Amino acid sequence: MGFSFNTFFGYENEINGLKDQVLIYGFAGIIFSLLGLIFIAVLLRKTGLNSVNSFFINPLMLALGLTLFIAILPTIIFYVADAEISSVKILYSWITIFLGMLLFVMFNLETIKSFFREFGKMTEQEEFRNRKR
Repeated sequence: MGFSFNTFFGYENEINGLKDQVLIYGFAGIIFSLLGLIFIAVLLRKTGLNSVNSFFINPLMLALGLTLFIAILPTIIFYVADAEISSVKILYSWITIFLGMLLFVMFNLETIKSFFREFGKMTEQEEFRNRKR
């Protein structure tokens, strides 16, 4: 039995029946999972578990944020190129983009952290230079 991009664990009929609601549910799922992770990050920071926050929650939030921005372009291209594209194929493309972003963030976590630290230092220096005397 071969793999088909038109099947999704037996739910392909329900997913394909939703049509454009898949877009709404998909993007809302990404946004609400970001909000949930922000809430969990705040709770972990208040309890003092910054290492869990730094190595698990923040990379997940970054991967979801990148997925949100990057998934818009292929979704638009899929709908322009083929108006009758299967919603299951769009779902597979979002899963692939999320996994790619998660691997990218996990492999480059230290580089991304150092980038944000340097960016913070540069903005502090600019604020110091532009202060009112």
